[in-house]
Amino acid sequence: MINIIIREFDERDAEAVSRLIRNNLTFVNNRDYGPSVIDYMYRLFTPDYLREISVIRMMFVAEENGKVVGTVGLEGDKVCALYVEPNVHGQRVGKRLLQHIEDFALESHVHILHLSASLTAVGFYEKMGYRSQDKEESELFGPAYIMTKLL
Repeated sequence: MINIIIREFDERDAEAVSRLIRNNLTFVNNRDYGPSVIDYMYRLFTPDYLREISVIRMMFVAEENGKVVGTVGLEGDKVCALYVEPNVHGQRVGKRLLQHIEDFALESHVHILHLSASLTAVGFYEKMGYRSQDKEESELFGPAYIMTKLL
């Protein structure tokens, strides 16, 4: 397990977080999704978009030696955009980020969390105690599972 700190997203993180998400789309999610979905999401997650959504979404980054290696957001009761740098997958960064956002939710008096899990991430979320409620299909984002967890 690597030594990380988790802190609030700062707009200066936007370039690094955009690159991190795009790396995941290109090298991880592309196994489960076609080119049109990957291309749409790649174009969506620009640094400017991340700065915009950080105004309405609580966002955190995981940092190792000053380098952003993960990110997660919370908008109301919805966990959003949990991504971990592909070269540190399996080193509990995602688990730590999810635990951090769950703790933050509880402190904010949110007791049930929802998320839309990519096909790639369903197994991870199940291990973390989330349960599938439904499957959704989106032309832009492709198939995903709606999952929930009572905190």
